[in-house]
Amino acid sequence: MEADVLAIDNDRESGEQHVYICEVVTHLKGNLYSGSPKDEEGWWMEYSNTSAYHRSLEKLWRKFSDNHRYVRQTFPHANEYSFEFWAPVVKGSKTEGPLIKGLNRLSEEFEKETDEKLELFINEKYTTRIDLLREKAEDDTSGRGAPAYRFLQILEHLR
Repeated sequence: MEADVLAIDNDRESGEQHVYICEVVTHLKGNLYSGSPKDEEGWWMEYSNTSAYHRSLEKLWRKFSDNHRYVRQTFPHANEYSFEFWAPVVKGSKTEGPLIKGLNRLSEEFEKETDEKLELFINEKYTTRIDLLREKAEDDTSGRGAPAYRFLQILEHLR
């Protein structure tokens, strides 16, 4: 299993557990992964004639499938699981295009296969979430032990 973020929220009052699994791709030119697909029979082959798009969708499908198996085995008593894909820039004129349509299909296929949602935080939705985090960082001076958040705090306090 290879996940970029694995977070566990244990609610002390209710005893409920929420497990988050996130994949993050920060390729700023909008490409996700390079290469050719290993399996040329998968649903991902329907999205453009670009092998890198096929490879990206196939790789993400495999990652999320593996991540799902891992968290269900490792945290079988969790009350909730959240699967998320984060990317600041995905090619496809913001909401259209074969790669974005393929990511939407990935989310649909994942839900059919696992009965779990896969939420996409790409392009504007990614930016909106980062902006919310920046707003929080602007008013926060406490040390939280998270280097990325601390960097946002510094940047916001330089204004």
